Amino acid sequence: MKNLLLGNGINIQFGGIAYSSNFIMKRIKYRAKLDSYKRLFGNRLTGSEIVNLLENFVGEGNKIRDGEYDTFAIDIDTTDALKDFKNRYDSLIENPYDIMLEDWFFVVHMFFLKNIDLEENRQLAVQGFEYLILDAIFNSGKIQEIYKGMKENKKVGRFFQSFDNIYTLNYDNNIENLTHKEVYHLHGDFSVLTNSENEKNVLGYIRRNAGETVVLDDMIHCFCNALLSYSGKLKYKIISDNHRLIMESETFANRYADEVEFKKQVEKLKEEKPLEYKMIMTKILHPELNMATEYHFDSFSKIKNELYIIGISPNNDAHIFDAILNNKSLSKIIFYYYDERDRMFIENHFPKELFQCEKVNTLWAALDCKVKTYNCNYNLAIKDFEKFIDIFNALSDDAVTKETIVKKINQIPKFEMQRLCKLVKEDMNKRNPNHSTTSEKEFLQQNASISYIALQEGVVPSVLYMICIMNFEYIKN
Repeated sequence: MKNLLLGNGINIQFGGIAYSSNFIMKRIKYRAKLDSYKRLFGNRLTGSEIVNLLENFVGEGNKIRDGEYDTFAIDIDTTDALKDFKNRYDSLIENPYDIMLEDWFFVVHMFFLKNIDLEENRQLAVQGFEYLILDAIFNSGKIQEIYKGMKENKKVGRFFQSFDNIYTLNYDNNIENLTHKEVYHLHGDFSVLTNSENEKNVLGYIRRNAGETVVLDDMIHCFCNALLSYSGKLKYKIISDNHRLIMESETFANRYADEVEFKKQVEKLKEEKPLEYKMIMTKILHPELNMATEYHFDSFSKIKNELYIIGISPNNDAHIFDAILNNKSLSKIIFYYYDERDRMFIENHFPKELFQCEKVNTLWAALDCKVKTYNCNYNLAIKDFEKFIDIFNALSDDAVTKETIVKKINQIPKFEMQRLCKLVKEDMNKRNPNHSTTSEKEFLQQNASISYIALQEGVVPSVLYMICIMNFEYIKN
């Protein structure tokens, strides 16, 4: 059997740096500035408050680095995570996008350990960060379209279709759309609602009938069953608890009918824990419903023969590699690495007779899907070039150096510049079809929208502003 395990490196390879942690986190800021999160947070938080919250938590991240939170790490999991955080963030954290996606949940965790009087707000805070990060990953649905480019290369399609079982840590559905095969999502799936909102699950069914579901149709991806956490152990606990509950629930009907003691226990819950009672009885009456979300980890832990791993760092999600190392039915593991540090980690920590490291770029070359690079060498002798850069950095609120702007511009071919300018023009016409004078708020939102377009497309915002100046004939009416 040939098995495949995929991570976010796949999305970056075929979708570009728009799906890097840096760009994902930056998108949150501009979506907030566009007031896209008002309904998601029940109109309790403004866009400016969300941006300020992220910036304030950068300070908390630096306090964690500096040891100000050390005394609050009293359990082994938190202590291990604290040590890991300090090792990886060995220099000053300056911006929200400097903190990796799931590390945000560790910063939040430590904040509430220190501020125990705010503990009642923990769940809402964690849920809020989940919403923001999931929306930024979703990228206004563009992430679900990556497969369209993959389909153009038949070698890529044949490669992915050659596997008997495909597992992924990603939430998107590109591989199933490419291969038309079932893909098992170990950490959740944008197309599957979370347990409490999914009417195919017992709890979701109960809440739907009671009119208690809270899903917003235009933000439905934020209510998916994704697992987000700073700790692989915490993810594994949810995964294993869910699987155990699913297995146990299949016997509820027979036990309720045949076992007097079990029936007494269930009836006792009616007064003590009415929701648990209702869930058990609903499962008995509706056996077609799922008792919880299945994350397919039990299936993954029992795969046989060969496993190919692409787009994953061995330093993340320890529960995944623990399952691999504990699986005696695997005879060969091909680990495709991008970073030499990942290769060294594998070779130094995992059995050499089992793991074989291969450069992922070699694979992409064999599949004829290496990312094209350009060196356009444009004439950038623009009058007051430095002043333009200062203005664009101010407009985008994402300052970069002149050298970075020049380098990035020369990596974008003319046809791509025209496409980007078309996106900007369409957005400007949509926001201001009559080209009338705008208010300050409208002006700021237009700037945020242009920056968001840039980050959606994997372009630095100030670079997109400069592209628009260089190609103004495609912007003007």
